[in-house]
Amino acid sequence: MKTILNKIKFHYTFIIVAIGFILTGYFSNIIIFTSIIIIHELGHYLMALYYNYKVDKITIYPYGGITKFSTLINTSINKDLMISISGLIMQSIYYIIITILYTNGYIREYIYNSFTLYHNSILFFNILPIIPLDGSKIINLILSKYIHYKLANKLTIAISLITIIILLVSRVFEYNYSFIIILGLLMKNIYTSYQNIEYTYNKFILERYLYNIEYKKKKIVKDKDHMYKNKTHYFNINQKLIKEKDYLNSLYTKVK
Repeated sequence: MKTILNKIKFHYTFIIVAIGFILTGYFSNIIIFTSIIIIHELGHYLMALYYNYKVDKITIYPYGGITKFSTLINTSINKDLMISISGLIMQSIYYIIITILYTNGYIREYIYNSFTLYHNSILFFNILPIIPLDGSKIINLILSKYIHYKLANKLTIAISLITIIILLVSRVFEYNYSFIIILGLLMKNIYTSYQNIEYTYNKFILERYLYNIEYKKKKIVKDKDHMYKNKTHYFNINQKLIKEKDYLNSLYTKVK
């Protein structure tokens, strides 16, 4: 437990929102809200440890947390999916425990109602397909199973922007200072992902070259821009099939 506490960092925007809660007399609310976020991230953390993923840090934001891993891009899609949904599962288990305690008279109704409100809000918000929320990671991983990695990333960014537009038009969330801060953070993350598309993809390819990563599933593609996250490739060059290892060797030999 001490290890995970050392990795938790509170983003300055979370501190601003927390101060707002405290100054308006909602101290218990910020405690409930924060506990839900930490339990949620604990789910990601524990599942990551189970799969031997190294956790770099956990940053707490006003909309939830982001667990950053020091790992390769070329990891198992199924393992990544389990890590992505584990936060939602852990949070739901936490809610069930709180409900049992409330039912047995250990928690006051006001606290339980507040907990239910924040639980539902955080759960709903995190399943939205907006970068960097869990929903966007799940969507990206599912897309990566069936389409090439670069296209999956582009579609994830497009879906994120469309979802934000829908939220703004539908006014699902109240337009207050907290919402403006959260919206700004989400837009910043989407823009950063857009800027880093080529860098991320080049890193993805370089890993395949450096670590000789191979998969049982094979896929014939026409060039390096159509590589899949969960497949080993054969490249169709002038009607001749070239193994991925040979193709990447020639590619990076030319770069040198």
